[in-house]
Amino acid sequence: MKTRYQIACAILSGVLVTLSFPTVLFGAYLPDMGWLAWVALVPLILAIREAAPRKAFMVAFATGLVAYGGSLYWIYRALHYYGKLPPLASSLVLALMIVILAAYLAVIPWLARLIQTRWRGELIAILPACWVAVELLRNCAPVGGFPWSNVAMSQWRALWVIQIADVVGVYGIIFLIVWVNVCLSEIAAAISGMRPNQLKLKIVATVILLAAVLIYGRVRMDVLKGEFATSGVTTIGIVQGNIAQEDKWRDEKAADNLNALRRGTRALRDASVDLVIWPEASFPWPIDTRAASIDPKALGFDADELGPLPYLVMGAISENPDGSYHNSVVLFDAKGAIKGRYHKMHLVPFGEYVPFKKLLFFAEKLTEPAGNFSPGESYRPLDIGDAKAGPLVCYEDIFPQISRRLVANGAEYLINVTNDAWYGVSSAPYQHVALAVFRAVENRRFMVRATNTGVSAVITPTGKMEVQSGIFHDALIVAPVGLKQEISLYTQLGDWFAYACAAYAALGLIMVIVGRCRKHKTGN
Repeated sequence: MKTRYQIACAILSGVLVTLSFPTVLFGAYLPDMGWLAWVALVPLILAIREAAPRKAFMVAFATGLVAYGGSLYWIYRALHYYGKLPPLASSLVLALMIVILAAYLAVIPWLARLIQTRWRGELIAILPACWVAVELLRNCAPVGGFPWSNVAMSQWRALWVIQIADVVGVYGIIFLIVWVNVCLSEIAAAISGMRPNQLKLKIVATVILLAAVLIYGRVRMDVLKGEFATSGVTTIGIVQGNIAQEDKWRDEKAADNLNALRRGTRALRDASVDLVIWPEASFPWPIDTRAASIDPKALGFDADELGPLPYLVMGAISENPDGSYHNSVVLFDAKGAIKGRYHKMHLVPFGEYVPFKKLLFFAEKLTEPAGNFSPGESYRPLDIGDAKAGPLVCYEDIFPQISRRLVANGAEYLINVTNDAWYGVSSAPYQHVALAVFRAVENRRFMVRATNTGVSAVITPTGKMEVQSGIFHDALIVAPVGLKQEISLYTQLGDWFAYACAAYAALGLIMVIVGRCRKHKTGN
């Protein structure tokens, strides 16, 4: 295949991958097209099917530029409009991020073709394993990782498909999507006159794999529905205050911002809720980490105004004696006593701290509104009445390992407090909630999301959006949340499947290196 056709195929795959994700264009939310993910990679795979490893890298890099550029465009808004970076600097930071992510994607077919041509194996097995291995790495590095826009994100509404996450995690879904795309590309190659190896066997294996996944999904959903009816229940109330990002840290707006949340909380007094949740950084002033309580008046309430509301969870900035800060979740009772704290463990680069400060000195102003943060020290659930809740701050819900640790430490449901106002009316709020769905399924826990401007939601352990808000308007949500103590296989074993794929890819790479060394020694 000529280079221009390969690049055209790569660009087409990038466009299809982008459209398979939750997408907002020019202020309009596009219909869900998650089904595109099952065919989106076919053009790319056809383009690299017989390409040399280096050529495969170049072609896939083009796919990455389009896919990540199309799905992460909203980062520019946060950098420029709220981070106050000049347009050029904002564009450069975004471009650097897209290039890094595109390079990750490009490594996948390079590695797969290297193993296939220099060692052994069929692309239908090698490519999915390499894809999972690289996604596992992207979850960790650089600067703590950024697993946003992985191909599994497209399946957040395909409930029958995603149930396998409680065994193999989100990486098993990535593997399945890539496998199906490779099979379809083999069929397309056969139609065009090529002769793929063992095509019938590949088709049969793919059909069996898909059938097994769908049957498992249906059975697990039926079983879990019965368990919901018998598990303990707590009733939560979520207050979405809809505070504009430009007003979030303005001193003159602090009282108004607090009143917006106060009004919502007062409206929940008669709803018989056990817990009220405010979003990330709701309290407009820092709370001393040594404080044992806060006068309810400081929260904007009269002494008896909280009435029957026993607990209030809010996002807040915590200040240490040395002047450092934490992005925290703080649990209060109706009298203002602090019953628990969780300090965010996984900080946002360029949002809560600036990595590589000497090199990226110009980005320091991004963290000026709230100061540079320090990470917490433990993944400890909050004791809320008779239940334990696993708190997640901001984008901690996109990292599988964080939710897993909280559930392994006893969390019976998960709470995510976040603020997506940074990104305006864009794809970001919908993509964020889509990623949260997988944490609920992986660990078989309810996920409660309280956001400043949406999407606030209650997600069941099957990944169903039980209730959700729109974006950029006031909202109150009252919903029952089941308390589960069952530990899923994924929670017990973690990313065993991903590590198995990584071991297979590493073995292939080692054998390639060994083969080259032998060839060099023999002079062939």
